[in-house]
Amino acid sequence: MSASTHGLTGLLGRIADAAGVKAALALAEARGGREMALSSRPDGVLASIVGAQAALAIVQEIGVGKVTIPMAHLRGQRGRREAAARMLRAGAKISQVAEAVDVHERTVYRLKGNRDADTTGSLFGDD
Repeated sequence: MSASTHGLTGLLGRIADAAGVKAALALAEARGGREMALSSRPDGVLASIVGAQAALAIVQEIGVGKVTIPMAHLRGQRGRREAAARMLRAGAKISQVAEAVDVHERTVYRLKGNRDADTTGSLFGDD
């Protein structure tokens, strides 16, 4: 697979090519933005996140040693907002969303307001 098929570039793209998109996204979600040591040990941290077979494939592609895992869109402020939007679509309460994704309730209200505004359609019609 290439970046044009899975949309991931750089290190995450290489991981996706070697072990699959699911493994790359799981790794970004679990460790994105942080440095970690890559090891193919079946009881290692990498294997606990992506599975032993995927860990071996990643290490064969990248090698052992410390790397900084990119965050992609899964962590940080953008990741929290996307998680909040998913929870709102699923019908969660504002306070539940704020607590779960570690943002202020005002942020959740704003996201909910933006979502509702996007679904109301045009005020002037499409004539």
